[in-house]
Amino acid sequence: MSPRRAARPAADETSDADLVAACLRGEERAWDALIDRYAAYMYAVAIRGFRLSQDAAEDVFSDACVRLYDGLRGYSGAGEFRSWLRAVVVSAAREYLRREARRPPPEVEPAEPDRIDELETALEVRSAVSALGEPCATTVSLHFFADLTQAEVASRLGVPSGTVAARISRCLRRLRDNLQEPAARRTSRG
Repeated sequence: MSPRRAARPAADETSDADLVAACLRGEERAWDALIDRYAAYMYAVAIRGFRLSQDAAEDVFSDACVRLYDGLRGYSGAGEFRSWLRAVVVSAAREYLRREARRPPPEVEPAEPDRIDELETALEVRSAVSALGEPCATTVSLHFFADLTQAEVASRLGVPSGTVAARISRCLRRLRDNLQEPAARRTSRG
């Protein structure tokens, strides 16, 4: 399983609750979809949250998947699935550190919740950018993630610089709307 997979594929509209219910019914495809949806997030918690190596993160990921499979019935559905999953991954990472008899020095203690929240936000933004489709995803990614100027993006894409400026403006508006929509749903459930 590659940590570079998207946190939430744009084409999959199935809610976490529906996926969890399908997993509990024993549907194999639902398990695959749930793991695919959250693989990058799980790796990120292990690597960035605990500063583990890629190999260590793979061990934590595997352990967390087993814990997820064995303990999904314990998920009450009262909170967001992502928060429950984070606790599973954090527990697996801590167990890994204990098992390896390594105590991180104070400067590499597990990340504070704020750091993990920042990581979640970054992953959500990247996923939302990918969901914009082309040409927005490439234009925004080159300008903001690869830190290219508008002229450099224009050169790379073979379009006029004015086209890049217009795309960025239009795509950022769509991105803002897409990111605000799930937040509005979360607060209305509240």
